[in-house]
Amino acid sequence: MGLLAWNWALLLGSCALTVEGTAQGALKLDNYTFSKVTSLPGWSFLVKFDQSYAYGEQEDEFKALCKHAYQAPNFMVAEVPVQEYGDKENDDLREKFKLSKEDFPAYFLFNEANSEGLRYSGSVKADLLANWLRRQQVKIPSIGTIEEFDELAKKFMKESFSDAVLAEAKKLAEGQFSSDRKAAIYVKIMEKIKEKGEDYVSSELKRVSKIAEGKVAPGKKAELEDKIKVLGVFAEKPSKDEL
Repeated sequence: MGLLAWNWALLLGSCALTVEGTAQGALKLDNYTFSKVTSLPGWSFLVKFDQSYAYGEQEDEFKALCKHAYQAPNFMVAEVPVQEYGDKENDDLREKFKLSKEDFPAYFLFNEANSEGLRYSGSVKADLLANWLRRQQVKIPSIGTIEEFDELAKKFMKESFSDAVLAEAKKLAEGQFSSDRKAAIYVKIMEKIKEKGEDYVSSELKRVSKIAEGKVAPGKKAELEDKIKVLGVFAEKPSKDEL
């Protein structure tokens, strides 16, 4: 191991030692370690800013994402617990990113492309966070999509909206995956892309995300979130290896 790699290993190890109140699979950062860790070259970090000892459904989603994220190369999930009273640990980091306690939990992606942090604005759900990370070139496995259709979606975009790929998707949707409502969403999106062009993906993603963040019935919200996840697959940019 080179000297630089050894120093980074020691740094990450020191962060991992402070795990009290930290979700399994997440680094605990503070105002001493935050900049050193998030500026690590070649790595991406999803950082959650939240109250100390967070709990509830959103924290459960965070824990699920942490356990899933270990599979992604050069990527780690971290959290910054902010104390509201007493010593007010890490409150300076909250101020730096212009957050209030009403914003918690707040998620930011840090890497070489987003040195100041790119904020996530969607619902706090493990599958939606993973989907968003994939759109930011983080190679985390998807959650809540259909692997066979994911591959067809990439092929469809790569091959200039191929009729053959669309026909294959329709066949799968009407056959093997006829009971999975997401299968039909892939087909519908392919048809819309052929009709309106590639820009349909980004514009529809923005439109549906805005609706999903509003007040909608639980059943409708689930449908919208399924569509967001599938649109996210089409929105992914191919890696150098896939070009």
